[in-house]
Amino acid sequence: MVTTLMDLFKQAFDRGATMKWARELGAVQRARCIHPLDFCLAVVGCAIGDEERSIATARRLFQRLTGFMPEESSFYERFTGGMLALMQRMFQQQLDASSSVQRAAIAAALGGTGVIDMLAVDSTQGLLPASAAAVLPSTDDGHGGFKLTAILSVLFQRVHQVAFTDARTHDRLALRLQRWLHGMLFLFDRGYSDHGLFATIEDRGGFFLTRFKKSSTPIITAILSGLGQAQLGRPLTEDLPFRGVVDLRARFRLRRGGSRVFRVVRITVDGPNRQGRRERVDIWLVTNLAAETFDAEAIATLYRMRWEVEILFHTLKSVGRLDQLRSANIEVIRAFVYATLIGMLLAHEICAQMRREKPEREPSPHRVAMLVLGALPGMVASLGTRRYREEVAAFVTALWREGVNPNPGRPYAAHRYARELRRAA
Repeated sequence: MVTTLMDLFKQAFDRGATMKWARELGAVQRARCIHPLDFCLAVVGCAIGDEERSIATARRLFQRLTGFMPEESSFYERFTGGMLALMQRMFQQQLDASSSVQRAAIAAALGGTGVIDMLAVDSTQGLLPASAAAVLPSTDDGHGGFKLTAILSVLFQRVHQVAFTDARTHDRLALRLQRWLHGMLFLFDRGYSDHGLFATIEDRGGFFLTRFKKSSTPIITAILSGLGQAQLGRPLTEDLPFRGVVDLRARFRLRRGGSRVFRVVRITVDGPNRQGRRERVDIWLVTNLAAETFDAEAIATLYRMRWEVEILFHTLKSVGRLDQLRSANIEVIRAFVYATLIGMLLAHEICAQMRREKPEREPSPHRVAMLVLGALPGMVASLGTRRYREEVAAFVTALWREGVNPNPGRPYAAHRYARELRRAA
């Protein structure tokens, strides 16, 4: 694994390739004392480090990496559109090179169902100073703000797609779908409740699962359980005489005309009420997954896996501190966001290598991200020297000591849910 990670960091931070891209994208300034890679590394280190997220902190980290302290104005002037394009290129290159190592328990649970991956979709917002509102308006009039929309592969535990917009952009508008979605199951929250979106996913060979908005009032076309057959043809409203687990099909109107039949499920689970206390609550879900493949309880278990993307955002905010940006310069803001994402992709790739090396041990993405935070500056500084292998070897030792689930007797939620799915099958 040491050799694998040595190659990973060499590829991610290749000086020659980075300089070539920098020239192509207009990221190279006349002064040659600031290499584009060193600048990007300083911003990445600052973005996932434990100091304040600021240009001053990135400048100090640049000095630790290179031994040279640039003038404040000279360093600030590097935050250009060209440099931002370079960081986006580095992010995309790392995304394209990410390993595809399945999480065995989830892969086994999905076997034979027609679902080849689950994509958890959600967005998070970051507040910015009021001076940033002109370019990145917020839903809060006293601030600027940005929105980060992410699609996370639950099966491979890796970022699939990211979109950066202002905070006022509706969740649905920030989502971009591929042309071919065969076997992909999208897990959404209510912000993506759009019947046209559901129809598009189905037309492209995919599946979806999200919370049902009762304001949709579809027309009931088939009843599998939980409601008498006399209710066929009626609108699906709260006042119907439901009992137990509800599983039915209903016809939804599409905004641009026409309609589509989807499945609606209601199941009662343990969950928090509005006061935060645990109690039995009813969960309504809508999907195009077949009842012959996933029963109502399995549908509810699948939906719980959407919280994987919530864990991603928690890590981005706790380790990457996305909500602590204080600049009004859009190039600076986006540079720090992409720097955070580069750090997170490295953590996900390292988790994939750990699963390949020891499938019986489950890495913790949050713990691995914290370890990358501490070790990245030293490993990068030693690139091309005799110390490099020693630095990476020490990092690998720390990974197996501190970067795995600290309590193997209590597996992570995704593994528990996978076991529930297998029992249901």
